[in-house]
Amino acid sequence: MAVCPSFRTIVITVCALWLSVSVQAQQAPVSPTVTSADRAYFERFIKIAEPEGPRRPDRLPQYIEFFKREMINDVRLFAFDVQVEPHADGQIVVRGYVEFEENRSALIKYLRCLGFDRVDDRTEVLPSEDLGPRQFGFVKAAHSLSFDRPSAQSEVVSDCLLGSPLYLLKEMEEGYYLCHSDEGYVGYVAANDVHRVDAKQFARYVNGPRMFVRKDWEASETRLLPVGSRLKCAGREQDNSIVELPTGERVAIPNDRCEIHDGNTNGRVERILDNAQGLLGTGYLWGGKTSQGVDCSGLVQVAFGAEGFNLPRDSNQQVYLGALVGTRWYRQGLRPGDTLYFLGRHGKIRHTGIYQGNGKYIESVRPAVQITSFNPEDEDYNARRAASFAFAKRLLD
Repeated sequence: MAVCPSFRTIVITVCALWLSVSVQAQQAPVSPTVTSADRAYFERFIKIAEPEGPRRPDRLPQYIEFFKREMINDVRLFAFDVQVEPHADGQIVVRGYVEFEENRSALIKYLRCLGFDRVDDRTEVLPSEDLGPRQFGFVKAAHSLSFDRPSAQSEVVSDCLLGSPLYLLKEMEEGYYLCHSDEGYVGYVAANDVHRVDAKQFARYVNGPRMFVRKDWEASETRLLPVGSRLKCAGREQDNSIVELPTGERVAIPNDRCEIHDGNTNGRVERILDNAQGLLGTGYLWGGKTSQGVDCSGLVQVAFGAEGFNLPRDSNQQVYLGALVGTRWYRQGLRPGDTLYFLGRHGKIRHTGIYQGNGKYIESVRPAVQITSFNPEDEDYNARRAASFAFAKRLLD
C-alpha cells in the first residue's frame, strides 16, 4: 500500500529542489552588463566588422572571426574556440571555450552591441573542471608535436621536447590535451605522450638543479634524449650525469652531452630587481623610460635592458619572451625576476610588472612606480590587479 508523504517531507523535498536550482543558477555564467563605455569601445570594431549594417544572424561566423582577430591578443597564446548558432526565435546560443573570464564577458558584450540581445551563453572558461587536480603534465616521449586542432586537417604549432612542462586546459575526446607548452603557445598534444601530475608533483619536478641536454643521446634503442631537453638532475657520477625522467625513470648521460644548471644566475636577477627598485616613486608617464617618468612596460624594458636584455617596447610584445612559469590558476612557481602580465577589462594584455618574491611585484601605475602584493593580508594588496593576472614568463633560468 502506498504511503502518502508527510507535509514535513514535502517541504524538505521542495526546499532541496529549490536549493539545487539556486546553486546551479549561481554556477552559471553571470551575464555581463553593457555600459555606455562598453558600447563606445565595441562600436569602433563593429563599424569595421559590419560597416553597412544592419547586423545579420547569417553573418555570425564572420563576427566571431573578427572578434578573435581583433580582440584576442593572439590565439597562439590564448585558448579561444567559440561557435554561435542563431535560433528562429531570435535567440543565439554561444558554445565552445575561452581561457579567461574577461574574454567571455567581452564576447557577450560585443554580441549585444551588435544587436543580439537574447544570448544563451554556454561557453566554458578554462581550465576545464573535468581535469580535476591534475591540471599539469610533462612530455614523456622524446618529443611530441603540438597542433592547432585535434583533427587530420591540423597544422603544427610547436614541438614539445622530452620533459617539457605542460599547463593543461582541456581533455579532448579525440585523444589530445589542449594545453600551454613551455613557451606559452596553445595547442593540442597527444594524450599518450603526456604524463599528468598535480601541482605538488609538478613543482617537485621543475624545482632544483636541471639538466640541459646539449647533444642527442640514445640512452637505449627506445629512449632518445634530444638536444634542448631540460630534465631534472638526479646526481652526477665520474663520467655521467643522472637525469630523472618525468615518469620517475633514471637515465645516465655522458657529461660531455649535457650541462647542469643549478638555478644560479650569477647575480643578474638581483641586479635587474635593483634596476627596477631604483625607479620606485618615479611618476607614471605613458611611453616613458626614465626617472623623469616611466610606464609599466618601460619599467620592465629598462630594468632588463640595463643588464643586457633587449626587450620589445610593449607588454603585449614582451609576453612572447621567456618560458611560461605561471598562469592565472598557478602562481606557486613564481621566482624573483619573472615578468608578469595582466589583462585589461576587455581581455587583452594591458599591463606588466616584475615579480619580487614573497608574493610582491613592482609595477608602474598612476601615480608612480610602486610595490604591489598578491597576498590579501598585505597592505600593498590590490584585489583588482591580482584578479587580472594572466601569465608569468621567465627570461633567466
